[in-house]
Amino acid sequence: MKKNVTKLYRGCVDLRDYDVEKCINNDESYDIFHEGNKMTLTPLQLKNDILSTSTLQKSKTGGKDYHLLSYRWNPEVVKL
Repeated sequence: MKKNVTKLYRGCVDLRDYDVEKCINNDESYDIFHEGNKMTLTPLQLKNDILSTSTLQKSKTGGKDYHLLSYRWNPEVVKL
């Protein structure tokens, strides 16, 4: 799964719980992009590296309600 995020909060990226669960269940990595940088979280990291979980958030578009899961933003270093 791929996701573009526009902001970080206290050095963390927030991901919706149902997207994280989908990646874990499909044994798929989650690629996160922010300001030209990329971070990849494996299913194992998605399970074990959660720093915090938000309260239940109401969907503004009438979709599924969700919790935000926070992960430390640690982009990959690209060698030129």
